[in-house]
Amino acid sequence: MTAGDHDVLISGGGPAGSALALALADGRRRIGVVEARAAIPTGDARATALAEGSVRLLDALGAWAGLAPEAVAIRRVEVSQSGHFGRARIDAREEGVAALGQVVAYDSLARVLAEAAAAAPGVEWIAPARVVAAEPAEETILVSVERDSGERVYHARLAVGADGTGSPLREALGIGTRVHDYEQTALLAQVEAGGDPHTAHERFTADGPMALLPGLRGRRTLVWTVPTAEAPRFAALEPGAFAAAAARRLGRGLAPLRIHGAPASYPLRRTEALASTGERAALVGNAVRTLHPVAAQGFNLALRDVCALAAAVATAADAGDPAMLQTWSRQRRGDQWRTRGFTDLLARGFHGGGPPAEAVRAGALVGLDLCGPGRHGLAAQTMGLVGGLPRVGSWRLGARR
Repeated sequence: MTAGDHDVLISGGGPAGSALALALADGRRRIGVVEARAAIPTGDARATALAEGSVRLLDALGAWAGLAPEAVAIRRVEVSQSGHFGRARIDAREEGVAALGQVVAYDSLARVLAEAAAAAPGVEWIAPARVVAAEPAEETILVSVERDSGERVYHARLAVGADGTGSPLREALGIGTRVHDYEQTALLAQVEAGGDPHTAHERFTADGPMALLPGLRGRRTLVWTVPTAEAPRFAALEPGAFAAAAARRLGRGLAPLRIHGAPASYPLRRTEALASTGERAALVGNAVRTLHPVAAQGFNLALRDVCALAAAVATAADAGDPAMLQTWSRQRRGDQWRTRGFTDLLARGFHGGGPPAEAVRAGALVGLDLCGPGRHGLAAQTMGLVGGLPRVGSWRLGARR
């Protein structure tokens, strides 16, 4: 390869792309990160629920120390059906861990990972810039990148799309998508609420699933999923009325609610690439799969994919070897399908059907709560530990922290 070339060129410097750059950075490989923004933006209202498995991965990447001071532990998860007594509970102590996961601000996650990646050995941070074309060539892939100063073609052994649901690299590679519209919109708001501040609540209502996540300084994150046609009406409620409506659906144990700021709206669609790999190319994060947020699985799955890809590249003589990429894609399929199915079950299986269906679902939650193996299996899935974790560097993941 000539001067200025990369072993791996990553399109997207968000959490997934930055984590991949960090996982690959060892001072021997040349890593490029093409990021559209000049600086990581602030003011994103979202909170990110990190599974225990993701905390272990971030710890192995050396990034957890920068996030830990601002993280809030999830020590318990309660899943319930509005209007019914049935609920399933997962407790960290029963699972032999200090916490089932941690909640961090999305802003903090993006900033810590981007700063660590940009400072890592062998990483070139290319921003603001965006991928406009990609063409495989002999033993390399040519990626055209547009900057204020003009367009430049980079040569790489492997190009990775970590550039979001509308992935420019995916489009440049000609990889199509299939989209499922849930016809739902997530309303996100910062709230003060009653109850244990270290318990995450998942509540299924006639409108759609709701989640209440632990948060910092007395503020918690409310995720309220409503039919898209109804979203403008709910979003337009004055703070007191919005809080009262949310509290009625969440249950009296979490009242009173106090809303801080206007809710943010996010239409919900599952978008999946028709392939996770191309010729000397791979897709990770939302570029390959955007999931419903009901189970908070999106970034956690992406991080496992990213670390497995980094491990595969580390043992390959050629970072873009087609056989290696196919093996990585095949080995990740089980986790991806299981996580997608789990998310869809919660998003669609616990919604609609009227009172009879609600009663059946409530009974199922009671049964799950009483069934130790089922409860432990659900805990392993939510913690991202089913099937173990990929290796990061010399650290064999899956060991207790």
